[in-house]
Amino acid sequence: MDVDAVSRLEDLERRVGALEVVTLAGNQAPPSPLADLRQLDELRHRDGPRYVRGSLRGAVAYAGSATLGEGEVLWAGEHGLPDIWDLEPVGLARLMAALGHPTRLALVRALLVGARTSRELQAVIGSESAGQLYHHLKDLLAVGVVDQTGRSLYRISTSRIVPLLVILAAAGDVASPHEPTGELASTEPEER
Repeated sequence: MDVDAVSRLEDLERRVGALEVVTLAGNQAPPSPLADLRQLDELRHRDGPRYVRGSLRGAVAYAGSATLGEGEVLWAGEHGLPDIWDLEPVGLARLMAALGHPTRLALVRALLVGARTSRELQAVIGSESAGQLYHHLKDLLAVGVVDQTGRSLYRISTSRIVPLLVILAAAGDVASPHEPTGELASTEPEER
């Protein structure tokens, strides 16, 4: 490589490095799309029984950082496609059904920010009736989304916060009449 090319490459590396540490309002700049594509490529080439079974091959990963009133929560998860197929459908359907009501979603959103008393939760759903609140809480408690930590105190476990946010974000992507907000990189045609 000639001296000019080396100099231009070093300049480019310096500029990219500077972009990676740029901060906006105290937050690190979003990762470059190239980093996302590298992660996708890594997921795509995972091997072993956790990632490959018959025609199923691959992995789904998610991560999040959320500051919601009681401090920052960082979480990352990865599941091989065969593991996702092995998830018990009845339990998944119960979870989705529990989250599939506007009142319960309002309760989940309130509890994602922090623990709440039953009186505070009644105000969230705009109900005078404790019976209506407990009906909805019962469904969320039964699937493990909500924990009761005291006589009238409810919370969402820290380990469930980012996974629940991912469920909400993914549901928004699926329900949107527009294209999802993520990047699509596919080697398959869109329509099959």
